[in-house]
Parts: sequence; structure tokens; C-alpha cells
Amino acid sequence: MDRQIAMLLQGVIFTGLTLVLLFVLKRISPNIFTNIGVKGVNSLSKLIVGIALPFTLLLSGILTAYLFGGIENVSLNLTASVIISILINSVTAFMYEAFPEEIFIRGLIFEELHKKYRFITSLVLQSFIFICVPITVMSLESIFFSEPFALTIDYFILLFTFGIALQLYKKYTGTIWMSIIFHIVYLEVARYISMGGVYEPDVAILKFDEMFGGFMTLYLSFLFIVVFSIVALSVLLIIDKRKNKSENKER
Repeated sequence: MDRQIAMLLQGVIFTGLTLVLLFVLKRISPNIFTNIGVKGVNSLSKLIVGIALPFTLLLSGILTAYLFGGIENVSLNLTASVIISILINSVTAFMYEAFPEEIFIRGLIFEELHKKYRFITSLVLQSFIFICVPITVMSLESIFFSEPFALTIDYFILLFTFGIALQLYKKYTGTIWMSIIFHIVYLEVARYISMGGVYEPDVAILKFDEMFGGFMTLYLSFLFIVVFSIVALSVLLIIDKRKNKSENKER
């Protein structure tokens, strides 16, 4: 089966099963949608900041990479086929990866952890659980399909920090939909910009020559999109916490 069709079919199955489970759990716990962040946001302004942040970091990363000489011969490949490919992949990524993973990891699992542990502890634990997902998949592929088990330290670090960033987006905005949006943005940036069209080189939205192979994956996808998201959101959350403490004292 064609890869995209196979992923789309898997996405329909995963999202369908996730929705079924959610509505089963809703009968047990009527407030579950609110508890995991499917309903409601902390504030509209925070949601706007949350949506704008990854796109601001994306543009800043590309611009600084060019100015510092990390990439050259840059050209925009904004054709109809590229746009259609990104749209199709975004829909697939939503159903196959972003929606099921965020509902389970940043939603259901994190909320259960947070009932027993402090936020920081729950934040770290959910990220380790997030890493277990691809490890399990790789193990099953290795056992049943003789695929190589390719878990490297850099991939481990990426998954751990990515899990932290995803949870912070939900924490700051108060909605799991922001985690889903960031998840999709990261995947599309990695697939169609940083890695130069990982599936089809001709449909990369940005073409360039790198300082060395993998430079944009490290500089743009990891440093700017993931690490700087963690830094920015941590600062915003600390400011919010201090502001709330100050308001409580005044009362």
C-alpha cells in the first residue's frame, strides 16, 4: 500500500479509537473533556501568543540561519503540489500522530500523574512515557518485521524535550488543542523545511544548501522550534505565577 494512504488509514483507525475511548470515559467522568483541556482556554490572549510563538521561532530560525551562513542559495518552492502535499500530510499527521498522542499523553496520562505528583514531576514523567511510544513501536517492528532498532541518543533527547514543549504549550494556553497545533507545526517544519522534503525532495517548501548535513534539523527544528519554545513558555509561566501571587497578596 502507498505510504501516505497507509498512514491515512492508520490515522482514521487511531483517531476513531481515541474518540470512542473518550466518549466511554465521559460516561464515567462527565468533566473529562474540561479536565484534559479539550474544552476551554486560559485566555484568548494566551492562545494567540501560543499560536504565534512557533511561527515566530520558525521565521527567526530561518532568517538567522541565513544571516549566520548556516544555509545559502535559499529559494522558496511554494507550488501547488507542495501546498497540497503539506495539507494532506497535516491532516494525516493530525489523525495518525498529533490527536491520539496528545489526548493520551498530554491529556489523560498527564492528568492522572498530576493527581499524585507536582507539575514539574508530572512534566518529566509524561515525557519519559512519550518516549516509550516509539520505543515500543520500534521493538515490535524489530520482532515481527526484522526492522532495525534505531534509537539513538540524539533522538532520545529530541523526544524528551519535544514532550516537555508540548506539555508547556498546553499548560500556558489551557487547551490541549494548542499542543496538537504545535505537534503538527513541528512535524511539517521537520518534513518540508529542515529535512528538505524527507519523503519527496521535490516537494520541500524551502530549498537551500546547508553548512553541513543535518544543520537545519539541529538548528531550526531542535534549537529554535523545540528548545526556544521551552525557554519562552517557561518564562511566560513564571511571569504568570508571580503575577498571580502578587494579585493574591493584594487581596
